[in-house]
Amino acid sequence: EDQDYVRNQLKERGLVAFVKDGAILPRASGADDSPMKPPGSNKNNTPLVKFASPESFRTTFTLPNLQTTIAGMGIPQGITLIVGGGFHGKSTLLSALQVGVYNKIPGDGREFVVCNNEAVKIRAEDGRCVSAVNISPFIGNLPFGKTTECFSSMDASGSTSQASNIIEAIEVGATALLVDEDTCATNFMIRDDKMMELVAKDKEPITPFVRKVRSLYTEKGVSSILVIGGSGDYFDVADHVVMMDCYTCHDVTERAKTIATNANKAIEASNGNLHHTSSAPLPFGDITPRCPVGQSFKAKGKVAVRATNVISYGDVELDLSGLEQIVSTSQTNSISSALQKIGSSSTSGRSTLLEVIASIDATLDRDGLDALAPGQFHGGLARPRSFEIAGAVNRLRVDGNMVQKK
Repeated sequence: EDQDYVRNQLKERGLVAFVKDGAILPRASGADDSPMKPPGSNKNNTPLVKFASPESFRTTFTLPNLQTTIAGMGIPQGITLIVGGGFHGKSTLLSALQVGVYNKIPGDGREFVVCNNEAVKIRAEDGRCVSAVNISPFIGNLPFGKTTECFSSMDASGSTSQASNIIEAIEVGATALLVDEDTCATNFMIRDDKMMELVAKDKEPITPFVRKVRSLYTEKGVSSILVIGGSGDYFDVADHVVMMDCYTCHDVTERAKTIATNANKAIEASNGNLHHTSSAPLPFGDITPRCPVGQSFKAKGKVAVRATNVISYGDVELDLSGLEQIVSTSQTNSISSALQKIGSSSTSGRSTLLEVIASIDATLDRDGLDALAPGQFHGGLARPRSFEIAGAVNRLRVDGNMVQKK
């Protein structure tokens, strides 16, 4: 309840996330999600650095049940960069934030690392299917006149898949994006001035994220927390910059802004034009609602959950590995049942995806998880978020399963 209290207070405080002082963010290993142990108890004798907030980001919450006050780093709404050298804790911090949408058991080490309930982890997914998504805010002018205002593909590239992931998340209500450059398409994230000079604008269909992330916040109200280690272009558009140095967090916003200002002055002095630089913000564009076609989601055969990120859905293998905020097979069981519920409905492309998912959420609020499999007494269900249910809908490899709303 105290974790829920802090999470529910974030929007009121103008925050996206909170990381408690003393939190243990590193995990024991890639195969062990328990907290890292102190030196002498872990295999590599690695020092354990507990989290400490930079003073400029420190905020406090008074917990209603424990009746104590906790302090830590409040990450404000807007655009926040997490920078630093390799292996210094950038991705570790973001990984803790992406599961901050869930409550933790005592002893996890991340009990009060909490994130906005509407935060979605974004990544590139080469080869994923995409159905009727308007990715024109990011991708346009495809060769041979192929439209991107209603884009479909059974084998999306890194950039088109990442664009689709962002648009799909916003379509169902995401208000914060969590992005790690390690799992992103480079050509989607940045395009520097040299490349812009070599490859003409009308020959490059991709508008990089750095040019849209500002308008995404100002026009759509969607914040972004980005792990960035290789491109200073993001300094121009960031509201806040924190640096991880040996797992210690520092506020380097002023320094990053000074570097960006000095670089822009040099560009201005050389050609007198900053409008076409690689990070100049652009308007975001439109999000087009889509409608699931209910009959397309009827499984043609047996349905079985094979693993946390794999569902055999009739004759289709549904890969959910790109949905990194699914944390248990019990959630996947519920997602599988939700897909079958959509398949048995008569939406026929009339209700938007947002409306369909909201209806499922309302049913779960009212009747509990048993509503997904009435009379079956499943016992192996855990509630997924609406974003992961929608993510599964979007990844089901069935032709014509989505249509844009007229």
